[in-house]
Amino acid sequence: MSTKHEQTPASQSNNRVRALVRSVVTLQRPSAEELAHCTRAEKYRRLREHNGQARTRLLHWIDEHGLSDEVVQVSEPTAFNTLFVVGTQHAINELSQAPDVLHVAEDGDITTDLPRADRRSVPTHPPVDQSRDEEEG
Repeated sequence: MSTKHEQTPASQSNNRVRALVRSVVTLQRPSAEELAHCTRAEKYRRLREHNGQARTRLLHWIDEHGLSDEVVQVSEPTAFNTLFVVGTQHAINELSQAPDVLHVAEDGDITTDLPRADRRSVPTHPPVDQSRDEEEG
């Protein structure tokens, strides 16, 4: 076997890993009316159950559309209406057509309304953990 032939599978594998994209998939939520009369615990349980069912539908959709080889990971559901998905760019683009999916964003596209620290005001030393001082004092 030639050296070039032995290296081909490893280089293909590395190219595939580089081509994977991490994304955040935003799912539909139950209506506010459905959750209005729930206790906090019941609301949490319903949201988690709803998102679990949506994840299952998404996994079936991925299989039905021949994307199983392109989607490497779909995170476990939580009470939040988001799933983290790792896959090829093609698969991530296709996910916006899946049932229950409202929006798909690449991980780098995610923005928050949290204020950004000015580089000049960021401390250069690590923060001091005061939790022990408070417990002892």
